[in-house]
Amino acid sequence: MEKVSVAKCDSYEGAKVRKALENSLKNINFSFKKGAKILIKPNLLSASKPEEAITTHPMIVLELCKILKRHGAEIYIGESSAFNTDRAFKVCGYAKLAKYAKIINFEAAPKKLFDFGKGMHRIPLPKIAFDADLVINIAKMKTHGLTQVTLCVKNLYGCIPGSFKEELHKILPSPKNFSKLLLKIEETIKPGLNIIDGVVGIEGEGPGASGKIKKSKVIVVSRDAIAADIIGTEIMGFNFNKICINRLAKMKREEIEAVGNGKNLKLNFKKPRSHDIQFALHFLGFLPKPKITFNYGKCERCRLCETKCPAKAIKLNPWPECNHKKCIRCLCCIEVCPNSAIYLKAHWIRQILVNIYRKFKKV
Repeated sequence: MEKVSVAKCDSYEGAKVRKALENSLKNINFSFKKGAKILIKPNLLSASKPEEAITTHPMIVLELCKILKRHGAEIYIGESSAFNTDRAFKVCGYAKLAKYAKIINFEAAPKKLFDFGKGMHRIPLPKIAFDADLVINIAKMKTHGLTQVTLCVKNLYGCIPGSFKEELHKILPSPKNFSKLLLKIEETIKPGLNIIDGVVGIEGEGPGASGKIKKSKVIVVSRDAIAADIIGTEIMGFNFNKICINRLAKMKREEIEAVGNGKNLKLNFKKPRSHDIQFALHFLGFLPKPKITFNYGKCERCRLCETKCPAKAIKLNPWPECNHKKCIRCLCCIEVCPNSAIYLKAHWIRQILVNIYRKFKKV
C-alpha cells in the first residue's frame, strides 16, 4: 500500500510550511540519509513572481532545504523552464536559496542520452539526476490544457532542456502519446520523494498566466509520483481515471492510502476549456477542430508564442496569426503567453454542445 500524505497548509509562512512538510514525512515514514547528494526539481514554468502561483513557491523549497541541511545533505536545485531559465530562477525567488544549494540550469549542465522509442532516440536528461542519491520532485497544483492537470509526473518534463521540449510536442501532439512519454521520463529518473505545492495553485486555463489563482491550502507528499498525482487529481475535483497519465500508469487507486489531516479534502478546480471541448471532439470529428485564437487587446507582441510554437504555425504579421493547417493543438502558445492573450476557440456547433454538456453535468 503506497501512502500519500495530504497536509493542510493555509499560507507560505515558514513555520506552517515546515510543520506541514515534517508531518508529511512522518505520515509516509520517510527519512533522509546522512550526507546524501540530493537534487530538487521544482516547477519553474516561466519567470513569474511567487504570488502569481504559476511556479513552485520558493518557501516550500527553502523549508525543505533547512530540513535537508539538518541531515548534512549536499543539495542541488535544477530546472529548465519554458524560456530563459536563468531569469526564471531570479524572478521566481530562488536566488536566496543559493546559500543552501547549488542552482543548476539543466540547459547548460552535462546530459545523459536516452532512447524513448520512435523519433526519440537521443533524448537528453540532466546527468545530475542520475548522480544524485535522491531526486525530490516538487510540482505545483495546476490545471493544464493538454494533460488536464500538471502534477508530479508532468513536472519532470522540465528535466528536458530547452528546445527539445518543443520538438517532442511536435512528435507527440496527442495527450495519450505525450502522457506515455511523461511516464517513461518518470520511470527513468525515478524521483524518490514527490511533493505537490497546493497551498495556492492554478485552475481553469492553466498552467500559465491564462489560468486563475486557486487557494487550495494543501501540500501532498509521497514516495511515488503516480500515487501523489492520483490523490492530487482527486483533491482537485477530477475523476482520476479520466486523466491520461493516471489511466496509462500501472498503479490502481486501491493500492494507495491517503493519510494526514487533509486526506478527505475535495476541491472544485475549474477545468480547462479543452477538458469539455474533448467531449465534442470525440463525437463530432467531422466538424472543424478548435482553433488557436488571439485577444489582440491583451497581446503585447512579445513573440513568445511564435518562438515556442513547435509546428511553427504562428507568425507575427504584425500581430500573431495562426496557420491552423500547421497547428497541432499542443497549446504551448497558451502555456507560455504572459498576458492571457491566447485561447482555444471551438466551432460554434461544438461550443453549443459543450455548453449543453456543462449544464448536464450540473444537473
